[in-house]
Amino acid sequence: MIDQGQGVITFQRVRPALGTLVAVEAGAPDDKVAQRALAAAFDAVDQVARLMHPVAVGSDAQQIACAALNRPLTIHPWTWQVLRLARELHTATQGLFDPCLAHAAGRMTALELGDDHTVICRAPAALDLGGIAKGFAVDRAVDALQAHGCRNGVVNAGGDLRVFGDLPQSVLLRTAAGSVAPLQLVNAALAVSAPRCETSPREHRGFYRGTTGESIEGRWVAVTAAEAAIADGLTKCALVCPAPMLESILESYGARLVNVVA
Repeated sequence: MIDQGQGVITFQRVRPALGTLVAVEAGAPDDKVAQRALAAAFDAVDQVARLMHPVAVGSDAQQIACAALNRPLTIHPWTWQVLRLARELHTATQGLFDPCLAHAAGRMTALELGDDHTVICRAPAALDLGGIAKGFAVDRAVDALQAHGCRNGVVNAGGDLRVFGDLPQSVLLRTAAGSVAPLQLVNAALAVSAPRCETSPREHRGFYRGTTGESIEGRWVAVTAAEAAIADGLTKCALVCPAPMLESILESYGARLVNVVA
C-alpha cells in the first residue's frame, strides 16, 4: 500500500493466472474500494482464461473446435470481440496474421461472425488466441478497476501491460539481450513478444505464418497502443508482415513499435 497523496492510495496484488503472474495496482480512495476493485479485476482475468483457453473443456475456443459445420454457435461477447479483432488483423495483413492452427483445415476466413455474438464454422478450425486473449484480459481488468472507482492503476500479465489515469508509470523493459530499458506510459498499453522459452505457457505453440502455417522464429518485439489486446496482436503482425504493410497497420491503430538499445 502506497500513499499517492490527494486522497489516493495504491493497493497491489499479484496472482498466478493466464499461464503467468498477473500483477494489479489500483489507485483508490480507501481499502474497501480497492479490495472490491482488485477482486473484480481478477474475476475478469479468470473469466477470459476460462472462455478462451485453446483446449479446456467448455471454453469457447474448444466449442468452436468441436462445432458442427455451417450451424450458428453462440459464444460469449468477449470471445466474439477477440475474434472480431483477430479478423481485422487477418484482413489487414492479407492473411499473414491468423490465430487458427495449421492442423485443422479452417483459417480465420472460415469463421463467420454474426451480429448476435454467433460464429459459424465453414470448415473445421482450431483456435490459439494466445497473447491477444491475454491482452484482452488485461483490458477487461482495467475496465473493472475503473468501474469500481479506481482513479489510476496498472495491470501487468507477463508481457502485456496497461496503465490508466493521469499518473505516468515508469516501465522497465527487459530486452532480448537481457538489458533493461526504461519506458514511461500514460493511459496506454504495452505488449512484448519474445521467442518461446521454458517459462512459456504449455499451450503456447510458438509463432507461425497464417497463410502457410509454417513456424517462424520468434524475436523480441514491443508495441504500444491504446489497448493491450491491440498491442499484443500487433506484436504478432510485426513478426510476419513486411515493413511497409506493418507501418500502415500500426498507423491505423495509433500504435508504434518500441525501439530500445539492447
